Amino acid sequence: MLPFIFSLALSNQGKIPSQNGKQLLYFGVLFVVTFIVYSIGEFIIKLRRKKKSVSFYNAMLVSCVVTVFAVLGLYLYQNNIANVKDIALHHVQKYQRSKTDKKSRQDNTSRRSIARMVMRNAAKGLKKQGFVAIPSRNILLPIYNDAYSDLGLNAGADYANRSEADPEGQQKPIMGQGNYGLAGHNFNDGHTGFSALQKSANHDAPYVNHGRLEGSSWLNGQTILLANQKGIYQYIISGQTTVPATQVSVLNPQKTAQLTIISCLFPSTEYRIITHAKLHKTYTWALAPDKYVSEFNLKTRDTNARVNWWNPGVEEGANGDKGGTN
Repeated sequence: MLPFIFSLALSNQGKIPSQNGKQLLYFGVLFVVTFIVYSIGEFIIKLRRKKKSVSFYNAMLVSCVVTVFAVLGLYLYQNNIANVKDIALHHVQKYQRSKTDKKSRQDNTSRRSIARMVMRNAAKGLKKQGFVAIPSRNILLPIYNDAYSDLGLNAGADYANRSEADPEGQQKPIMGQGNYGLAGHNFNDGHTGFSALQKSANHDAPYVNHGRLEGSSWLNGQTILLANQKGIYQYIISGQTTVPATQVSVLNPQKTAQLTIISCLFPSTEYRIITHAKLHKTYTWALAPDKYVSEFNLKTRDTNARVNWWNPGVEEGANGDKGGTN
């Protein structure tokens, strides 16, 4: 029973529209639009042959050609053909990061205020544990206490603690100690939730290769920051592995302080991407480096928990209620 609960409730991705279904839909729309545009083009060409004034028909023909390219571009982007989506997202996120960093440097919000925003309980029915930030991936999510419900997962990230050793999740995880498990949605958009932890949107590689489950080192050495009322915990990513959705042993207790992040793989949603990180250093709010404290300034930095087609609501960052200050 536990594997089933873990598979269904941890990410609820079975309820999110199938990516294969989306591909078929885009292909169908592309085919229909192309056929319609071709038919209109043929009709226009015939009319042009009969009319002396062809400016109107030229405009119509150009519009049809533009429509075809627009639909084709959308298809390429949504399905990340030739890594079009990855490339576009990289440049957009790089620009957003630069802009937000500049704004944060100019802001004078106190550390005490930032700590209060981090621990503000903004979701009814849930208990706040803190925040997670992965600067290199533009990830900033609140951490709540229920990875096994829609309510918890739709609010952001949640600690996940139902393992082989603790099937009921009786032991509450503690940041900076043991195996701290986190779970969050992957919306396959390269941005929302933990989507940015997948190397390439809508591509199973490198996590599944010819039916074999493999890992990836593409994020190795990158920093993950956890924050709660006590301070900031710096973890360093040591690798990614791929497991079936039913494998809960990744959450088993460990003596060494480490972080385990669980998110879905797309399009093969029966698997999970496990991002592993080791605790590097712990800071109090007073002694933490400015750059780390700045990562949790919700007055200047956007959070990325919600996507309108799935879980619309108010973000906790600068793109929402600014940590309750807006």
